Amino acid sequence: MKIITFAAIKGGVGKTTLTFNYGEWLAKKGHKVLFIDLDHQCNLTQCYNIYESKNTIANAFKGGDVDIKQVKENISLIPGSVQLDTVERDLENSDKKNMLLYLWLEDNYAKKKLDQFDYILIDCRPDFATATKNAVAVSHAII
Repeated sequence: MKIITFAAIKGGVGKTTLTFNYGEWLAKKGHKVLFIDLDHQCNLTQCYNIYESKNTIANAFKGGDVDIKQVKENISLIPGSVQLDTVERDLENSDKKNMLLYLWLEDNYAKKKLDQFDYILIDCRPDFATATKNAVAVSHAII
């Protein structure tokens, strides 16, 4: 499995578009793709007409349950959440705040059957805050 993060400090440069198109291309080539939407604007999540407020990626940072939604053949998604802004403030003084996504992936690898995915593609918000730092920490490549 390869984990690739799409990140930039500037907004409007095509992070979500590139994440979406690359994931769709990989899926058409027969690879199983898991998208993680770490952008509080949730545009990647909305591309698949998902409007969730429960069991989103925000829970990975809060110790709650996270749902993986299969959105089409070879493509699954962990929905984004506007709650990521709140999570950012809540984690301000946490000593493990930059490792929480790593810990969630490690704890849920077998339980959520993450080994079925060839690629995990992470779409980040336009900053270098806690969620983005977590994505960078778990990635094999950053675009």
